[in-house]
Amino acid sequence: MPHGYWGKVLFVDLSTGRVEVEHPPEAVYRSYLGGYGLGVHVLYERVPAGADPLGPENVLGFLPGLLTGSGAPFSGRFMVVARSPLTGAWGDANCGGNFGPALRGAGYDGLFVTGASERPTYLYVDDEHVELRDAADLWGLDTVETEQALRERLGSDVRVACIGPAGEQRSLLAGIVNDGGRIAARCGLGAVMGAKRLKAVVARGKARPPLADPQGFKQATADYRRLFRRRPSPWSRRVPTLFRRLLPLLRRLGIRPSGGPVQMVIDSFRIYGTAAGTAALVELGDAPVRNWTGIGPRDFPLDRSARLSDDGVVQHNLRAYGCHSCPVACGAIVRLPDGGTGHKPEYETLAAFGPLVLNDDLAVVMRCNEICNRAGLDTISVGVAVAFALECAERGWLPPDLAGELDLQWGDGQAIVELTRRIAARRPGLGAWLADGVLRAAARLGPEAREVAMHAGGQELPMHRGVYEPGVALGYAVDPAPGRHSATLSGMADLAPFAPYLALHGLRPPGRYDYEAKGRAFGVIIPLLRAYDSLGLCHFALQMGEPPFLDWLNAATGWGVDEAEFLVIGRRIQHLRHAFNRREGLPDRFPLPARERGDPPQEEGPTAGVTLDVESMVEAYFKTLSTESLTRDA
Repeated sequence: MPHGYWGKVLFVDLSTGRVEVEHPPEAVYRSYLGGYGLGVHVLYERVPAGADPLGPENVLGFLPGLLTGSGAPFSGRFMVVARSPLTGAWGDANCGGNFGPALRGAGYDGLFVTGASERPTYLYVDDEHVELRDAADLWGLDTVETEQALRERLGSDVRVACIGPAGEQRSLLAGIVNDGGRIAARCGLGAVMGAKRLKAVVARGKARPPLADPQGFKQATADYRRLFRRRPSPWSRRVPTLFRRLLPLLRRLGIRPSGGPVQMVIDSFRIYGTAAGTAALVELGDAPVRNWTGIGPRDFPLDRSARLSDDGVVQHNLRAYGCHSCPVACGAIVRLPDGGTGHKPEYETLAAFGPLVLNDDLAVVMRCNEICNRAGLDTISVGVAVAFALECAERGWLPPDLAGELDLQWGDGQAIVELTRRIAARRPGLGAWLADGVLRAAARLGPEAREVAMHAGGQELPMHRGVYEPGVALGYAVDPAPGRHSATLSGMADLAPFAPYLALHGLRPPGRYDYEAKGRAFGVIIPLLRAYDSLGLCHFALQMGEPPFLDWLNAATGWGVDEAEFLVIGRRIQHLRHAFNRREGLPDRFPLPARERGDPPQEEGPTAGVTLDVESMVEAYFKTLSTESLTRDA
């Protein structure tokens, strides 16, 4: 009997209703770790070249990680994989919440869905049953309503991953939602689910695979959990205010702050979550402003960005919550402007509906966040789409009646919320145009509009700028799922957990604008993160001390994987993702918009004079990735 995993993978064909359980050999798990890596292995084998991303041949996979639900801290993640209908490339979306542990708790290491149902369907999975059930009465409900209806019908202990109206309408910005606001948001995978007429996957399960070394696993977990026992210091709440006062001075001196002491990082996540840094990232030049044309300190100064940061956000908290097995609980349920409740907006959402569109009204951000959560939409892409529309309107590029009576102006909260509603509803006109992303909208408007559409390979860019941290731009360009900050952990390269893996190549954390060194470092870090993702662990843990993920892996499986083998596994996964794209005739790197490259460079502000040398980073990345040639069977 295997240790650390079930050795069972579920395959469901929606066209025929056939359900099969397969048992991959241990060699597959040892080569890909299960989870995300298993998804890459299966999709490369089973998605035929040229498959329509919205057709029945595309395979949609739900993959808890090898450690998901194991009891290790931060082990609540799962991944959704498919060929992306937004980019045509490899597609994946990472998500937290509680669905992943429930699917693994039902006794499966993964679920893969093929075909397409003739009518709306949902899939029910527990340790005894796998059933396709009618979802006609759920079709048209939003994600919160869908989850509530299914839990009332099946019991409060089930966990639901579902699509909302955006996925049903095959919006290419649609994601897959669990816990009412935790979204596998990127790459348009909600549209794949909608095309298959699969409204939801419902999982019930709490079982855990047996561990090879239960005592070793328990000890490694206990040692790491000690970091999280101390309550936040009263001073922790004062840090953002004090830091904001220092930001103008730090910027003038050219000092770029790092994450700070581990305990401070933990306290910050506990108190504020990702909302802690909005003001700082705008002031330092990391957050894009005014569709990548603005300069934060000038166009969105601290007195505005502070309204979308730290205490300005958490004053609306009703209660904190965390994903499964999280010792930090960085999320929160908040009181919405209309009196209802919803999820606290994360940094990416705050920036996308804040400085990117020159809005400093938190109520507007919260309304847009709730619209997207209920419709099942990616807030990053929707915010970028709104910013694109605002600039096109300003420049006079929109056809006269496309936006109807809507007066699109920068910072106009009413217009921003209404346009978000129209995108969510795929309302004919501008809403429908933007519902499939800025690449397709710009193609309908003409060559001028293409230059202000901020995407890589069709995927709208996140809220971190390459001219501030070049590593993030490298990830946007070279990762097989382009345009995502998660490819590089927002371009971070100096975190302690990365050090032993860089050392395997004789590398150290690179200087910020040392482009060749940056490319070499991320030739190691990007595949390392793909192996880490295969364990089902949260990226934020890497900023909080040194999580003993190899100790957990080995105590779970008994394999004895060391740093060198773990990195080889990550590179195997990354090579196969690149091979997936090459098979589709796609390039190994995707072009970045001139604004993201700093071409021309800004004349003032924290990133004045910076133009990225993307080519040097790309060349060094691929040279490092290919240092030891790997085959699929290596």
